[in-house]
Amino acid sequence: MSGNNIVIALTLTLTALLGLTSCAKKGEALQLQQVKIVNSAVNNKAAKEDAYALIAMDAYERGDFKTASLFFEKLYDLDPQKDYLTDAIKAASMDKAYSRIKHLIEKGKGEFGDDKFINRYLVAYYLDQGEITKAREITRKLLQKNPQEKDYELAALIEKVDGNLPQAMHYFRKAYALKHNPKMAVAIAEILLNEQKEDQAIRLLETHRRIYGCDKTLCSALVKIYTQKEDVAALEQLYKEMYRTTKDPLYARALLELYAYRKNYDAAIAFLRKHHISDDILLDIYTAKKSYKNAYKLALRLYKEGGDLEYLAKAAILEYEGSKKKSPKLLKSVFEKFEKSVYIVDDPLYYNYYAYLLIDHNVDVEKGIKLVKKALKKEPDSLFYIDTLAWGYYRLGRCEEAYKLMKPYEKDQSQPEIVEHIRKIKQCIKEKKQ
Repeated sequence: MSGNNIVIALTLTLTALLGLTSCAKKGEALQLQQVKIVNSAVNNKAAKEDAYALIAMDAYERGDFKTASLFFEKLYDLDPQKDYLTDAIKAASMDKAYSRIKHLIEKGKGEFGDDKFINRYLVAYYLDQGEITKAREITRKLLQKNPQEKDYELAALIEKVDGNLPQAMHYFRKAYALKHNPKMAVAIAEILLNEQKEDQAIRLLETHRRIYGCDKTLCSALVKIYTQKEDVAALEQLYKEMYRTTKDPLYARALLELYAYRKNYDAAIAFLRKHHISDDILLDIYTAKKSYKNAYKLALRLYKEGGDLEYLAKAAILEYEGSKKKSPKLLKSVFEKFEKSVYIVDDPLYYNYYAYLLIDHNVDVEKGIKLVKKALKKEPDSLFYIDTLAWGYYRLGRCEEAYKLMKPYEKDQSQPEIVEHIRKIKQCIKEKKQ
């Protein structure tokens, strides 16, 4: 076995021994134990360096930044290369371990004291500690030597934290001019909004969107603005673009909700058909639009494709609602679908619908009453289910029982059909007394 293979095998053994592939963070004591095991198991410096590197990279990939930082530091101790130190700092920053960042920076200060990368992290440390003056002093030095986008961003953040928004805006604009980073555009827009300059903020973000495209951060900022403005047309265009560029179903759903809010069902249907996002949503929209024939065909297709009986129950409702002539042939077809599905699906909505049809068409009132009672066991306070039961009693001539159920709702005029039922029930009682 070659030297490198020995190192890899040994490192993998150590990794398994230490539980590195299944444990993310177990504290400083475990990390020190890991170092001791590697030190005792590996004597050769090069082999030890390879072992540390593999463990550090493995930890970083798994998000165990504390362990990654420790082993990158050990690598730096073995071989003081700047990359090892910066990797240790980067891992510590991911762990938000600012005191450790300071420790690592101090460790490399003698040799890499003027390094931009290291000094940027030192700025982050001072910002975390609230030492604005020290952070600003280092940042000014960074800006004097070939300043980059990150340097201007740090300068802007310092001024923003210190409440100096005009100066923060100045630095954010400098950063944006270098790379046209959408993050910087959003930062500028936030300050403009804070200054009540909404039109300028929108103009900046929309200009970026037209020229460079709309990433998630920038488009989300525009969504927030347009939502507050209730600019529905602008939101529609944004959601379309965000879905087109990201294919994230969240944006598709947001767009569909917008269409539903505007009752623009045709646009929603066209969008769903084009992108094949969700047959369930398409079914709901067909139903909302009262396009019952299309909804019925879709529900029946979904039932045949997957065997889900709820689609068959929905098909029964849609078949009935979509037919102008309530013929015996139609009722037979609808009832057959309910018989196959309603007891298995066991949903009060379908129990009640089937029950009402049996009662209202005087097909089997007793059976209808039994079915609606199943619905009421699940939702005892549903006015619609109570009305169906009362209507069943009325059909059987038990009008006093029917009125007793409906009396608490007599003053509610919001449902014309229920109002008419109560009128007929009261008329029934009146006629029986005559």
